[in-house]
Amino acid sequence: MNRVSKKSAALLAAAIAAISLPTMAEAKNTSSHTFRIKARVPVACWVRPDRTVVAQAGSAGSVIEACNNPGGYTVTAQYRPLSAGENARMVYHDRAVDLSSSGQQVLRHSSIATIRSVSYQFENVQLEQPLILALTIQPL
Repeated sequence: MNRVSKKSAALLAAAIAAISLPTMAEAKNTSSHTFRIKARVPVACWVRPDRTVVAQAGSAGSVIEACNNPGGYTVTAQYRPLSAGENARMVYHDRAVDLSSSGQQVLRHSSIATIRSVSYQFENVQLEQPLILALTIQPL
């Protein structure tokens, strides 16, 4: 072999050794490692009606409730206080609720985290003025 070929062969052998050296080192390292990862997921809750919730006879719609709190949540309706003689019944997810004259009514209490669509409709509505409900959700 001439000098250039010997030099090239030596460089090639060194390169192969350098490439295979980490592999040999890894083969000898048999230790294992354990990692623990902790994460905190923030509580996120929201309630979204498909339209403005207005108490009128026969009025109906749906609401999406979403809350990732493991302990559950409460959905509440706020509205103007009802005057004497006014009343309205809301069927919220197959549960009939007579709206309180105070202007606040719990509609649902859930003990688990969930995302669900809930239907509602109004019955037995006797109002002197329009009644618009604002829905809120609170984690427990």
